[in-house]
Amino acid sequence: MTVDIQAAPSKTRLYTGYTFTTLAVLFLLLDAGMKFTTDPHVVQAQAQLGFPMRLLPGIGVLELVSIGLYVIPATSVLGALMLTGHLGGAIALHLRVDNPLFTHTLFPIYIALFIWGGIWLRDRSLRDLFPVTHRSTAVIPNPSKKLLRTGYVLTAISALFILFTAAMKFIYTPPAGAPPPTFPLHHIHHLAFLEIACTALYLFPATSFLGAVLMTGYLGGATAINLRGGESIGASLIPALVGVVVWAGLWLRELRIRQLFPIRSASSR
Repeated sequence: MTVDIQAAPSKTRLYTGYTFTTLAVLFLLLDAGMKFTTDPHVVQAQAQLGFPMRLLPGIGVLELVSIGLYVIPATSVLGALMLTGHLGGAIALHLRVDNPLFTHTLFPIYIALFIWGGIWLRDRSLRDLFPVTHRSTAVIPNPSKKLLRTGYVLTAISALFILFTAAMKFIYTPPAGAPPPTFPLHHIHHLAFLEIACTALYLFPATSFLGAVLMTGYLGGATAINLRGGESIGASLIPALVGVVVWAGLWLRELRIRQLFPIRSASSR
C-alpha cells in the first residue's frame, strides 16, 4: 500500500481541525443532555418553540448516535450529515416563531460550520469535493454505466420532487376558514427560493456535494416542522426519505462520495 504524503494535512491544519471538532462535539453533547432534563428553563424554551416534550428523549438519543458516528473517522461524514439534519430542524423551529436571527435562528449554522470545518481541515478527500478548494488531480475511475444511470435517475427524482414543492409554495393560498399553516406564510417564499438554490447546487457537478449537504439541513427542518405540527412519525419522515434518495443518487454516480462513507470496499481506502 502506498501513502500519498501530499494528501496529509499540515500540523496546523490538523490541530485546527481537531479543535473545531472538539468544540462542536462539546456543544452537541451539552445540547443532547438537555433533552433528557426537566429543568424549567429547558421546558420553557421548548414550549416557546412548540416542539412536543415527549419527543425530546428520542431526539436526544438520535443526536448522541450522530455524535458517536461523527467522532469515528470511518463514519465522520455520515455523522456530520445526520447532525446537519438535526441542526436544520433547530433552524426551522426558531424561524417558525421568528426568534432573533443572528443569536438564535442562525446559531445552528455556526455549529455546522465547526462540524464540517473540522473534517474539511483534516480530510483531503472532503476538501476535493467542496468548491472552495482546487479540484483533485487524482485519476478517479468512472462508475459502471448501470450505476451511473441509476444514480442519475435517483438524482432527477429527488430534484424534481424538491422543485415541485418549491413551486407549490409560490401558488399555495390557504383556503378561507382553514387552520393556520405550520409555518408562517411570510417565510414560505423564502423557503421556496432556498429549495431552488439547493437544487441548483446539487445538480451542478462542481457543487453537488455542497448542494446535497444544504438539502440535508433543509429536509431536516421540514422533518422537525412536521413533527412539531403533530404529523405521524411516518409522514414526518418523508423529507428524511427524500434525503436518502438525494444521497443515493450522488453516491451511485460519484466514486469520491463512496470513499467518504463506510459502505465501501477495503480496496478503496
